[in-house]
Amino acid sequence: MPDFVVYILYALTVGVVVFLSMKLGKYVDIIDEKSNISGAFIGAVMLAAVTSLPELFTSLSAVWIVGESSFVIGNILGSNLINLAFMGAVMLAFTKKFKFAKFSNSYYASLFVGMGMYALAAVGLFLGQYLRIGWFTAVSPLILVLYVLFLKRLPKSAESEGEKKEENMTLRTAVIRFIICAVLLIGTSIAMTYLTDIVAELLQLGKTFAGALFLGIATSLPELISSITLCSRGNFNASAGNFIGSNVFNFTILFIADVFSFGNAANVYILNPESVYLLIFGEIAMIATFLMLYQKNGKKSDRIGTLIGAQVCNAVPPILYILFLLISTGAVAGFLM
Repeated sequence: MPDFVVYILYALTVGVVVFLSMKLGKYVDIIDEKSNISGAFIGAVMLAAVTSLPELFTSLSAVWIVGESSFVIGNILGSNLINLAFMGAVMLAFTKKFKFAKFSNSYYASLFVGMGMYALAAVGLFLGQYLRIGWFTAVSPLILVLYVLFLKRLPKSAESEGEKKEENMTLRTAVIRFIICAVLLIGTSIAMTYLTDIVAELLQLGKTFAGALFLGIATSLPELISSITLCSRGNFNASAGNFIGSNVFNFTILFIADVFSFGNAANVYILNPESVYLLIFGEIAMIATFLMLYQKNGKKSDRIGTLIGAQVCNAVPPILYILFLLISTGAVAGFLM
């Protein structure tokens, strides 16, 4: 297959992901409006799980089909960092509406759970070879335990959040279309894994970096597009739940890829410079997101100084992701030399 055909197919696959993501964002907002389920729960569980399907199936395909377990850690940690970078960028883009945004207090606990998962991933990366139980690493089941605790902290009842817009579509129709788009997203994700492996070979890139760049960005597009749709409709709470919930859910993919890699003997906790940078930058991005929520939920969140402080926090994750790309490609080292 000619090289240009591979790049065209990859671009088309990304385009399909964007289209399906826009539809998912619309349908989840309608479900939010027409049901009595909390927007925090819908964003952090329902939408987060579905928009994380690309990460799930690309990671499983990397282990079972392509045979490149190095893709997994780059995909998950890369997706998590770019998720928070996208979240910050979206909040910055909608500054006028963001001024009035309020977020569920349950997200504080969600972010703490995410920080704990980063700590477990760090243990897996640095000590994983000493913590093997058969074919998987001992920290993986602990990640699942943290996720279960995360689910218990989310409110299930409806809250008043964002602008409400009347839609002609029924709840039943929105749910059916949501499911159809989710299924199509799964197939697109598997195809993307194959194409990423080919592109990485063509460009002679490291597997972890390729996973963070081509899989990380592409598989995070559902979170980006669906959240742009939500923020344009004034639903910042569900948008934040989408990003934060996706990050927490993404860590469970490490558990799934690790525990269900039996017969493969592949280690998904690959320690290299890229994975270390992703760990450090990801943890800092989580802290910046926590500080942003804390400021916006304060009693004086309508003041201009508070808004500026929150937007400064929103700018941190995008800057960190750009820094990761510069370091990984050697641009920073080249500049310093």
